[in-house]
Amino acid sequence: MDTSALHKNLYDDLAEEYERRVNALLPITEEAMDYFATYIKPGGSVLDVGCGVGIAMSVLTKKGFRVSGIEISPKMAAFAARRNPEATVMVGDFMEAEFNEPFDAILAFAFIHLFPKAETPAVFRKMQSVLTPGGVAFLSSTESSESKEGLYSKEDYGKEHKRFRKYWTEEELRESMMASGFEILDLKKYIDPFGKTWMDFVVRVGA
Repeated sequence: MDTSALHKNLYDDLAEEYERRVNALLPITEEAMDYFATYIKPGGSVLDVGCGVGIAMSVLTKKGFRVSGIEISPKMAAFAARRNPEATVMVGDFMEAEFNEPFDAILAFAFIHLFPKAETPAVFRKMQSVLTPGGVAFLSSTESSESKEGLYSKEDYGKEHKRFRKYWTEEELRESMMASGFEILDLKKYIDPFGKTWMDFVVRVGA
């Protein structure tokens, strides 16, 4: 299954709807970035992986960080670049992209659940490869009561959209991150405006 092409088409189709929801999503994004910012060195460089329309990028930029983004959907990336004219926004697949310099932090909001569980070790290794020594990552996904994966409808955006989705339990995601060499620094949970419970982990490469 070509999940990259599937997600590119899906998020291109949803880009304008995501943009319309910016005001609704901004408060919880600001709260999440307040939490993450305490773990990033002052003025540090941050890569937003799957940056969407660039809401979190704009919040982190206002906090004084040097922020870049990468987004597989050209339409999403266009909104992100417009919102963050001072930032670099790349269009492409994170797993295939090359970066000139490492980053002090990675933001991967609602990203890891777009991959099959069997592929997550490679995703985590890629993240570790572009982090500076001691760098941190923000890894978030919705909390599920059961572990499952496959093609599911994305039902909270008005139209019928199929996407690949991995549903993680907290214990399963913890084990997967630690098995890949991440040290878990913190976990914060919250409920978003659509009733979903999110797990926001902050991790770094273990010693």
